[in-house]
Amino acid sequence: MADYQMERAIGKYFRAKSDRYVDSIRIFGMPFTYKVIEGIPEVGTMLEVVSYDSQFLHVRVNNELFENGGDYIVNH
Repeated sequence: MADYQMERAIGKYFRAKSDRYVDSIRIFGMPFTYKVIEGIPEVGTMLEVVSYDSQFLHVRVNNELFENGGDYIVNH
């Protein structure tokens, strides 16, 4: 089930709440741990899910994305 949810998360994006390279986010009601694999995370930067493995969603910094896009996830 988690692999299916992780596959669905690819292409989604959200604003970083911290400057950590490893953190967590809730997507589709489930908590996931993500790891920044490209770029330098800072509070408020846009992070895009690009792949995953058995432990992490892999994200990259992509500040060209906007919050009004259909794949934006609110990160509480």
